[in-house]
Amino acid sequence: MKIVYASTPEQESKIKHLVEYFYSTIFPKYFSDDEIHSFIEWNFLNVSNQNQLSGTLKESYQIISSLEILISLIESNHMENRHHYQQMFEKNAEILNEVDMTFPFTYDQFMGDKDISLESGSIYIKAANEWLV
Repeated sequence: MKIVYASTPEQESKIKHLVEYFYSTIFPKYFSDDEIHSFIEWNFLNVSNQNQLSGTLKESYQIISSLEILISLIESNHMENRHHYQQMFEKNAEILNEVDMTFPFTYDQFMGDKDISLESGSIYIKAANEWLV
């Protein structure tokens, strides 16, 4: 008999927050709104089934760690020792894919220059404030 521990509500909340961060902050810098809409339809990062996260404690920690590492790698945009960081990216993307958090992106898709024009008009970016002016 093997005992497995389910993920906690706090972990599930953290995963949802990190996925939302990808969709509202990371993706709009590198992809158009149409592409991001397609990512949602294709359920990348399990965005459609987030209320059904019922993994184990271990899987939740793997998802959280992998998402945080990917965010860090993308935002830091490492140009020196590129091969090492690309391996880290691929390893963490593989971990997400193994736990059904579809992440089909490559390191190169995030290492080019950010397209600010994509970001500035995106419907997926969170508003800077909640006041209607």
